[in-house]
Amino acid sequence: MAKIDYKDLSEKIMANIGGEKNVKSVTHCVTRLRFYLHDRKICNDEAIKKFPGVLGVVQGNGQYQIILGEHLFNVYDYIVKNYPVETEDAIDENLDEDLIKSSEKKDFKYYFSKMILFMGQAMTPFITVVYGAGMLRVVLSLVSYFAPAAAESSTYQLFDFMSQAPFYFMPILVAYGTSRVLKANPAFSIAMAAALLYPNFVTMMGAGESVTMLGLPVYLTTYGSTLLPGIFSAVLVAYLEKFFYRVIPGMLRSVFAPLCVFLIGFPLTVLILGPAGAVVGSWIVAGIVWIQAHVGGFAPGIIAAAHPFLVMMGVNMLMVAPMTELLARMGYDNVFRPGWILHNISEGGSCLAVAVRTKDKDLRTAALSAGIGAVVSGVSEPALYGVNLRLRKPMIGLVLGGLAGGAVAGFMGAKAFSMGYSSILGVVIFEQTMFAIIAGVAVSFAVSFLVTLFLYNGKEGK
Repeated sequence: MAKIDYKDLSEKIMANIGGEKNVKSVTHCVTRLRFYLHDRKICNDEAIKKFPGVLGVVQGNGQYQIILGEHLFNVYDYIVKNYPVETEDAIDENLDEDLIKSSEKKDFKYYFSKMILFMGQAMTPFITVVYGAGMLRVVLSLVSYFAPAAAESSTYQLFDFMSQAPFYFMPILVAYGTSRVLKANPAFSIAMAAALLYPNFVTMMGAGESVTMLGLPVYLTTYGSTLLPGIFSAVLVAYLEKFFYRVIPGMLRSVFAPLCVFLIGFPLTVLILGPAGAVVGSWIVAGIVWIQAHVGGFAPGIIAAAHPFLVMMGVNMLMVAPMTELLARMGYDNVFRPGWILHNISEGGSCLAVAVRTKDKDLRTAALSAGIGAVVSGVSEPALYGVNLRLRKPMIGLVLGGLAGGAVAGFMGAKAFSMGYSSILGVVIFEQTMFAIIAGVAVSFAVSFLVTLFLYNGKEGK
């Protein structure tokens, strides 16, 4: 594969997105360079797509995303070192500036995009932590299976506390992420969420006796392992903080602004937002259960088949909230995590079929790299944009492989019992249903590989 001139590529990208003056900030994931721009319309998409090393351009989550795959970090490093661009959110009293200031038309699509962006950013710190906790639970499960005596030790129990804590204290973790998105003081939102988990509060809510606050009845529920109450309360606290720090005079602000945040925020959280979050969360899970009752084991297959299109539309993070609610309330996820894993396996199967068919050495190398990356690391964008979508017909194998493998896993009862990466390494989180997900993996890979091998004749776009 031809060597990429990262200096030249970086400078061309910056020139074609309107230069540094059009960049509000820049960040990245594992495959995409993500720009927040002042004016999206001045970007030259077609020119950028043709640059060596660029796999595609996507507009999603309020970001202008350039898919670079393995070339990402070299380009990102050059840009942040040679251009005066912001690389992370700065503390700003105008908490909602990024959410309301835009040249875009304020229609349904705009607000839907902002909602997805907000949820994705708010949950990013939480998801990172629970991935680690989920894999720790897997290690503990393996220890208890192969060495039952070790599971009785205090060492095992202490590690188990660590593996359970991020799930129980979910409201605190998501409150932190939400406050970061809104550029508020995380300590306020953390304190509010922590109050919902305070032992005496939990005891009062679980006692079953009526409770009132300011003469109004309190909805009796507990908030451990809940998602939306932490997000709702953090949004409220962020705006209360902004309001009181603006209206209270400077000499009194440091004492009375925090007092007012809690005096106003806590009753609203206990009486309205906390219960609303708990109820909406239960509705989400009830909706997922209803869908499963009507489509049965096809549910993870539908998710796997639809996932590449959700990625292309930039709305794949929309599934994180219902996945989290399902896992927290049911103790397992038998829809989203199986679907995501099997989508990545299908990406790998299609790419490896392309590698077998093509006579182009560069394409073969790219397909092998992208396919192995999708299967082993769970990173699907290079496979999707660099191979399958580009060649078109492998997309059929990708979709059919995900649908078939997901259906097999679903009907066999595959259940993920904790968070984990969406790769072949993630099969361990399925614990006693591991055989079901392995069967799904085998079917997804075989179907995507064979269909692509049959349909793709080795020529680009054919």
